[in-house]
Amino acid sequence: MKKYLLIITILTAVSVNCSSQKKLNSTENLQTNLNSVENQQSNLNSDKQQQSEKSNPQKDLSFQNTKWLLKTIDGQQIESPPKPAYITFGDDDTFSGFSGCNGFSGSYYLSGDILKLDNVISTQRGCLGGNNPERLFFSVISRTDACTVIGNKLILTQMSAEIATFEGVNE
Repeated sequence: MKKYLLIITILTAVSVNCSSQKKLNSTENLQTNLNSVENQQSNLNSDKQQQSEKSNPQKDLSFQNTKWLLKTIDGQQIESPPKPAYITFGDDDTFSGFSGCNGFSGSYYLSGDILKLDNVISTQRGCLGGNNPERLFFSVISRTDACTVIGNKLILTQMSAEIATFEGVNE
């Protein structure tokens, strides 16, 4: 009887030890799998970031304190006059620029992508020549209701329709 009791005790001890070893192996396998998943996720995030940088290699310029050179009005390319038209938005809710013939300034309100340009004043110089976009430029200022900056491009819109594009340059 003592023999059977001894054998049962030994088998129980071996069984408990094997069970503990299986749980330890299972825990180690789980940790290994978890590390593998974390590495795959990290690689995926790295790939996404690299793809994003390739598709948009240039970061968005700042709306404010960037000189925005006029490129198109109502879909029409603006020919380069001797002095290109531009606009710059300051930190103090004011803007200024050059329309191709006259200097101008005013105030602006920006909330999200909503943009309102007000209180425009300009010099009154007489402008000659066919390369001058001034009349069209001032019509854009009066019609603008929103804007978007994508890379080095500023897009002004009226009722979601693009009315002018500008290219940003840092000076």
